[in-house]
Amino acid sequence: MAEMLGTIHDLLCSREVREIIEVHPNDPAADAFPDWPPWQTIVDDYRADAPSIALVAAVREAQIAREAVELAGTGALDRFGMSPKKHHEVTRMSQFVASLALPDGVRIVDVGAGQAYLTRALHALLGAPALALDGDLGQTHGARARTGPALTGITHRTVHLTPATLVAAIDAWIPPCATPVPVLLVALHACGSLTPDLFRAVLSLPKNHAWYPAAVVAVGCCYNLMHPPADFPLYSPPLPVPLPASAFQMAAQIPDTWLLTPARLAAVSLAIRKVVWRALLGRIYAADGASPDKDTGSTPAMRRLGRLPDSAYDSWPTFLQIASQRIGVDLAGPNPPSEPPNPGLQRRLESLHVLRCLLGPVVESYIILDRVEWLKEQVQKSEVLKGYLVEAVNLFDQATGSGRNVALVLRPG
Repeated sequence: MAEMLGTIHDLLCSREVREIIEVHPNDPAADAFPDWPPWQTIVDDYRADAPSIALVAAVREAQIAREAVELAGTGALDRFGMSPKKHHEVTRMSQFVASLALPDGVRIVDVGAGQAYLTRALHALLGAPALALDGDLGQTHGARARTGPALTGITHRTVHLTPATLVAAIDAWIPPCATPVPVLLVALHACGSLTPDLFRAVLSLPKNHAWYPAAVVAVGCCYNLMHPPADFPLYSPPLPVPLPASAFQMAAQIPDTWLLTPARLAAVSLAIRKVVWRALLGRIYAADGASPDKDTGSTPAMRRLGRLPDSAYDSWPTFLQIASQRIGVDLAGPNPPSEPPNPGLQRRLESLHVLRCLLGPVVESYIILDRVEWLKEQVQKSEVLKGYLVEAVNLFDQATGSGRNVALVLRPG
C-alpha cells in the first residue's frame, strides 16, 4: 500500500494532472484547456481493458481495487425506513462485524449514528448493549423515536464529537467493572474529520483504561469537510501544491458505474450537461461585465440560479429562458440560439469535467491509503494496541450507489 501511495502522490504532482485538478469549468482559465477527445471517448477508454490514452491508463493504475468482499449472510434485516442503498450498507456492515472474533461481553458504540439503523441492527445481531452517538440533536431525536421504548439496551446521546468527547462519552456509559470492557466502535460514513478523530480517540487510550477497542470499523465520507493539514495528509509527504477544495468533492465520483446501464449513462450525460451549461451561462453573463474574472459560478446572480429541475436542461433555449427568470436578466433575447455558443469550448469543458471526475477515485485512494499507513505507524508506537492489524476492506457494492465503500478496520491480530 505504501508503494501505491507513492505512485498516487507522483501522479497528483504531475503537471498534466495539476492543470486538470486546479481548474474548474466555471473558471475562465478553463477556456485555455487543451483539446482532448470527446468525453464519451474518454469514458469508453477508461472502461477499456487496456486504455489507449496515457493519462487515463495512469489513472486506472493509481487507485485501489473497489470490488466488494464476499461475506456470509446473517439473515434478512428489516428494511423499515431504509432506502435500498442504506439497507445494503447496514446489511453488509453487520455481516462483516459478524465475521470478527469479538470477545464475550462486548459493547457497541456507533459513532455518527444518524438515525441509528446500524446501531439497532448490531444490537439485534450481537445481543449487546449499544451507544448511539451523533452531533445533531435532530438525528438523535429521530433515532430515539425509531428505536422506540420497547427496545431496551440502546442508549442515544447527542455529543459534539471530538477525540476527547468521544472517549468521555464512552467512559460515562461504561458500567464499573474490575477489568477493562471490550468495545466495538463502528462508524458508517463518518463525515470529514470524524473518521480520523475516531481513531485518534482510540489511539489516545492509556493502559488499563476502563475499556479497550475490541475492533474499530469505520467507513469515511464527505472528504470536503476535512480540515487539512490536520486531517490530511496524516502519513504521506504533503503535495508541493495542496489539493484544492474541489478535489475532495471530486473524490465522491464513482466512474466505474457510469456505463453499467443505459439509464446510468443517461444520468451521467445529464450531470455533465448541467455543469457545462451553467459554466457557459456564467461566461455569457460575464460578457456583460457583470461577473468577476475568477469562478463565474460564484457570482450573486449565478447563486440565484440555484438548483434547476432536470427538465430545464432539455434544450438550450429552455435553459436560457428558465435561467433568465431566476437571475432576473434576459440572457435569451427574442431569438435564442438552438445550441450553446462556441461548441469547441463546450467540448473542452465537457472533457475537463470528465477528467476531473475520473481523478476522483485517485484522490479518494490517496486519502484512504494515507489513513491506513498513518494508522499502521501509530499502532506500532502504541503499547495499548500492540499486535493490532490495520486493514482497508471493500464492504459495499458501488453499483448500489454506495460510492464510499471502503472500511478502515482496526482489530487484534
